Order: sequence, then C-alpha cells, then structure tokens
Amino acid sequence: MAHEGMPVVHNGILLLPDSDPIQVDSAHWFAWLDEAHHFSYMSTRTSYRMTVRKEKRRHDLYWFAYLKEAGKLHNGYVGRSSKVTAERLEQMIQQLVEKSRWFRRQCQHEKKAERT
Repeated sequence: MAHEGMPVVHNGILLLPDSDPIQVDSAHWFAWLDEAHHFSYMSTRTSYRMTVRKEKRRHDLYWFAYLKEAGKLHNGYVGRSSKVTAERLEQMIQQLVEKSRWFRRQCQHEKKAERT
C-alpha cells in the first residue's frame, strides 16, 4: 500500500520527501503526527512494510495500520497520536504479520479440507 513520496519510518527515523529526517519518539515526531495523515513503516525485524493512516472515528482522530499480504488486507488499531511510538509501531507490525500468517494457514487448511 505504500506510495511513492509517502513519508517512511525506517530504523527509528522518519524520512520525509522534502524535509529533514525526524527521530521517532521525539517532540518533533509527535508534532509531525498532529499534522500528518499517513506514513509507511518498515519493520526493523522483518522485511514487511505497513501503511499507517489517521482516521476519524467517533468525533476524534486515531491511527490505524494496514498490511497487505497475498491479496488480503489486514488492519489494526495503533492509537492516538500520543501512543504512536517506535515500540507501538513494531508491536503493530508484528501483530499484523502474525494475523497474515494465521490467515494463510487457515486458507491452506480449508483447501486441504476441500480436497478430501
């Protein structure tokens, strides 16, 4: 889901197309989050990448993460801007990767059941 020119977080640094890099969890990071609408996150532990978007829900703004794997879109709640930390982003990508693996196993199990 990542798009060219989208801000990217990699190795704890927010890389912006037309600006200086910002350290995640810094005051500049949280100020940037207040104004931002989306960014891409590259895991430090895996080769996966997720898109993180700010969405309005019940009169407030919250961040949600999306990871597309094998044609299936997996999503999860990240939190309010004050909760979008390096630790939380890594937790979320691990959760989404696990969701995608579970889904893949379920699909394989169902295909085996159909063949028997």
